[in-house]
Amino acid sequence: MLYESLIHPVTILSTMPSAGVGALLAMIVFRDQLTLVSFIGIILLMGIVIKNAIMMIDFALDVERNEA
Repeated sequence: MLYESLIHPVTILSTMPSAGVGALLAMIVFRDQLTLVSFIGIILLMGIVIKNAIMMIDFALDVERNEA
């Protein structure tokens, strides 16, 4: 297992809905339509959010290992 715990992947995957909802709300606020390009943008946004979550978990685990 990469993170030595089952809760870390759940934590990482829990960031996906908020990214998608935030992107859709921004599109509603700016009165934009859901086109193919915007759909690809939302998918890319979710990928960036997941990568950021993975890096934060990895950093936190690294700090925890080195301080103990």
